[in-house]
Amino acid sequence: MLEQTRLLMASLWESLLQALDAMRAHKMRASLTLIGVVIGVATIISIMTILGGIKNSLDTSMRNALAVNVFQVQRDDNQMGFHVGGHRRDHRPKIEASYADAIGERCPAVRRVGVESWDFGHTVRRGGLESNARQQIAGGSAEFGDNNGYYVAQGRPINQFDDFSGRYVIVISDEVRRALFENLEPIGQFVRVGPQRFEVVGVFERRGSMLGESHDTYNWIPLSTFFRMFGKKMPWGDDRSVNLTVQAWSPELFEQAQEEVIEVLRTERGLKPGQPNNFALWTPDQLQESFTKMTAWIGYAAFGITGISLLVAGIGIMNIMLVSVTERTREIGLRKAVGGTRRSILRQFLIEAVMLSEVGGAVGIVIGYCIAIAVNAAIQYPAPVPIFAVILAIVFCSVVGIGFGMWPAVKAAKLDPIEALRWE
Repeated sequence: MLEQTRLLMASLWESLLQALDAMRAHKMRASLTLIGVVIGVATIISIMTILGGIKNSLDTSMRNALAVNVFQVQRDDNQMGFHVGGHRRDHRPKIEASYADAIGERCPAVRRVGVESWDFGHTVRRGGLESNARQQIAGGSAEFGDNNGYYVAQGRPINQFDDFSGRYVIVISDEVRRALFENLEPIGQFVRVGPQRFEVVGVFERRGSMLGESHDTYNWIPLSTFFRMFGKKMPWGDDRSVNLTVQAWSPELFEQAQEEVIEVLRTERGLKPGQPNNFALWTPDQLQESFTKMTAWIGYAAFGITGISLLVAGIGIMNIMLVSVTERTREIGLRKAVGGTRRSILRQFLIEAVMLSEVGGAVGIVIGYCIAIAVNAAIQYPAPVPIFAVILAIVFCSVVGIGFGMWPAVKAAKLDPIEALRWE
């Protein structure tokens, strides 16, 4: 038994070396044949790697997107940042800041409610220095920081007195701190947002980025000050809606809190039984679910591209092996004349076909990984190559090599040795 195993391994090794020699003898032909395999494998490796990196980044970001047991009430439905549900913004009434008081009074499962509104694309200045123009200004109640998971690294957060008094105070982003106060203590200094002068009372801790978008562009001012600066109308004339951040007392009360908030909002907005909600509740889990659905379709498309590429590559492998059988007909006849069996010849040509496919797969894996690394460098998120994708690529290549190499291998194995020796 041991001797048979040794002979089989020696035979396989010899077949492998012969396959490599055949590929070296026809480098150009082999290279052209492998293009389809390379494209297919590179596609699946790069897309699966990139999607895996995005998911890891999203998971990390979502853990910090809202505080524990917090959900958000918005006017419109959103998935992955895109408006959905067939509702235009002006078809839904705005979310009123007064709803926060109603929720706080009538929802026993709710611990606290925050109110916020946003304006985007601002530059913060101090003297001759200025930040980039991507700063976001959030007008928020005292609950804004805790409910959103935005924690103050220096100074203090906005408090109820700031909001009640309409003070011009600001908690700046880490980007603003680095641009305007690199070597200075920012607390107590003054900055300008547009023409308005603000006293810096705090600095947000650094949060990094997700999907290439910085999370260090958030600046917080009192909600009352925000409305005084930006008004209650959007630039295009639509009513400016607020978002509500609602925290439940515990994870066990999270769903109950959502149900209570829905009931209060339906009452406040005058909805009758049977009418759909004209507002939306948002949780980090919903964003992750939307991402999972989106990536599933991207994955299907990637597998489709891979399947087509491997089919084309398989046909190419079959053709090149048929040509190889024709070119080596006399060699096959000689091997049979000196005792070569059909099985050994079949194995030889199958190994050559699989080797062709696997070499293309290896090149595709390297190219796919390089593409993922390039994307990683561009948008700065970790992109580990998923092992399952590599194993899947190797399996696919083996199946293609065996499936499309079988006919040429069988044809070679069935050649009549006398006729083969006469071949010119």
